[in-house]
Amino acid sequence: MTGDVANKAYCPPKENFSASVSARILTNASLGLISGGNYFVERTERRTAQDNIDVYCLQLYQHTGGSELNCSEGSLTLKSGDLVFYDATQPMSAHHADYQLCKLMLPRARLSKYICEHRSHPVQIFRGNEAPLPIIRQLMSSLGTEINTLNDQHYSSIVDCIAELVGQMLSDQPNTAAPPVLSHSSQLLRRLQVKDLLRQHLSNPHLSSDELAHLMGVSRSTLYRLLEPMGGFAKYLRSMRLVRARQVLQVQSNVEIGRLAEQCGFSHFSTFSKVFRDEFDMSPREMLGELHEDTKSPLDAYVYWATAQ
Repeated sequence: MTGDVANKAYCPPKENFSASVSARILTNASLGLISGGNYFVERTERRTAQDNIDVYCLQLYQHTGGSELNCSEGSLTLKSGDLVFYDATQPMSAHHADYQLCKLMLPRARLSKYICEHRSHPVQIFRGNEAPLPIIRQLMSSLGTEINTLNDQHYSSIVDCIAELVGQMLSDQPNTAAPPVLSHSSQLLRRLQVKDLLRQHLSNPHLSSDELAHLMGVSRSTLYRLLEPMGGFAKYLRSMRLVRARQVLQVQSNVEIGRLAEQCGFSHFSTFSKVFRDEFDMSPREMLGELHEDTKSPLDAYVYWATAQ
């Protein structure tokens, strides 16, 4: 799918971010071809705690007129041909000039054979022509070129190959290159644990903070401090339930709304409808119709996938 997307939330009025995006989405990976102009984007620690995005990202900069990445490792200047690996649970910001990139998003489990999925990882930039980097560039470029023509099996096979090669490159990095896990990284990892546990128990309408603290093996006060940046236990749990509901609405055109409320842990349909409308400015039934009408934007699925992980 291909289209244009604009986001006015993170940029000054005269420099609103806009980009052209083509995307290919499978259950175990997603690819985006993105080209855009000058803008600044920031993922703060608070935002990483709230947005539920915990994937690994590979970005091949096919062209950049001068972009700069700011993260815990410092300020990194990007060049055309750079392959950037980053952990979406880590805070970062970027100043982008005109650019074109190919972005591959992988679930953490895809690289678990090479790096620990239960800890955060620093940004790494791979450049030059040492093997297997030229092969990875070629494979990612080929995915981009054939984004709408490869069948799912061929697409997945190439993604598997890229994941294997990148995993080997990451595992070959000397241990001294990996900084110790800082206190904020430790907090992020705990929040990943919270997300995993909540995902497993979203359908339980009686899940309490005491039960979650017991499952994590921490005190209630520790859990409270951990979830404070996300608005507390109740708000965060409700947010995750609503995100799950939105995901189901996106992929199931014939879902029964009352049953959906139960699956997402809401005891009362009226409560589900109210909080859903408060969050998304439309009822679940209205969103279902909008998502599956023939005239919907070609980027809707990409946007919903990116914000719902």
